[in-house]
Amino acid sequence: MKDTIQAQRIPISEEGALVLIADVHSNIAALDAVIAETGGRRVFVCAGDITGYYTEPNEVCEKLREMSAICIKGNHDKYVLGELEYPSSREEKYRVTENRKTLTAENRNWLACLPDQATLLVSPAFAGEADQPVEICIAHGSPRDIEEYIYPDTPIDFLTRDEPGFLVLGHTHHPMWRQAGALQVINPGSVGQVRDRKPGASYATLMPFSGKVEFHRAYYDVPTYQSHLTHEGVHSSMVQILSRS
Repeated sequence: MKDTIQAQRIPISEEGALVLIADVHSNIAALDAVIAETGGRRVFVCAGDITGYYTEPNEVCEKLREMSAICIKGNHDKYVLGELEYPSSREEKYRVTENRKTLTAENRNWLACLPDQATLLVSPAFAGEADQPVEICIAHGSPRDIEEYIYPDTPIDFLTRDEPGFLVLGHTHHPMWRQAGALQVINPGSVGQVRDRKPGASYATLMPFSGKVEFHRAYYDVPTYQSHLTHEGVHSSMVQILSRS
């Protein structure tokens, strides 16, 4: 696994919120809906799986780069980069080869440079030396395994810690907010491929200084996007899941 990047300091206003996203999966229509709903002016944090499944890996990468979003890799990103093996029987659904062929060299290099995990130290924009930053760790599956699934009912005793902070995860495509000791564990759900039978693009906002977390659903023209995906040859089950309710 690629080393976690050194803790990155992020100054925001005391009332400011981070936009938490994950599992965009090459779905630019869904990402654009989230950006439109949030105004696109906040700090975006992406817990991996930027690519895979759908048809716009370049557009998604370029949008995240343009916003200077803080991103890590997910397992599908590592599949696309050839850093992690995946079952060949899943190729038709995962569209790994198609995403590899489509990615420009510039976007591939950007994706390859992303860490597997990251730690943010968030402090008020006008903090003094005595102000302690809020620690936010980002991993895709879990801190111990990029492909581990932490569902709302998964035991998380191994994450328990005494120091307050936040852990942002992705991978399951299910929104979640849980407590492990003093650690708050958040999954914003999936932007690009919701699996909780609530169509739209799932994301969360976090106000790190108050600890307030809110979950949101941004809506886009799913039927039109599904028609596009069908025309592009995306597996029917991966098309239908976007409107499952």
